[in-house]
Amino acid sequence: MLQQTLKLLFEFIKTPTGNWTVLGIICIVILAVLYDRQRQIPGLTAEQIIEDTWFVTRDDNRKLAIFISLKLTNKDGGPVRLTNCRLSGYKPKVPPPELVLQGFDKAIELDFPTYDFFQPNEEHIINPYTEQKMWVYFESGMITMTGMLRTQLVVKNANRKRKALQVTIPRNMAQVLIYREDAYRSI
Repeated sequence: MLQQTLKLLFEFIKTPTGNWTVLGIICIVILAVLYDRQRQIPGLTAEQIIEDTWFVTRDDNRKLAIFISLKLTNKDGGPVRLTNCRLSGYKPKVPPPELVLQGFDKAIELDFPTYDFFQPNEEHIINPYTEQKMWVYFESGMITMTGMLRTQLVVKNANRKRKALQVTIPRNMAQVLIYREDAYRSI
């Protein structure tokens, strides 16, 4: 069955219609790659800082609090003006003044990252040939019991160009320990 299909495909490619079809597909792929390159922020590289990226389930409002830390490097001669940052469609939020995890017999206050904070609805400027660390806070209505989230983060500049990267967000280890202690107590 597969041999017959491949044989028919090769016979089709040998015809003038097949040649034009292959040429059209190649042109569409090249145009898509060029369009994607043109939409990218020139000279900006973005990396996730794993140590300061985490999420917790907030007990006070039944939402996920997500902290993502990034290292942004501007290798271009002009400044990059970041205006928007989205995590799978979620907009950045202003974090609560404090974030406390409640356990069975203790409460743990979590520290926010010490880098620059990406303010929602404000412009964040990265100067030429510099490296800058920043963190972004998101809230999600999705409640999950998994220990890891994987999703796409998109950073946009004032010219509506973008830089996208795949981020992996682990659950905060303090919350994992609290869940384990509570599970041992209920046995």
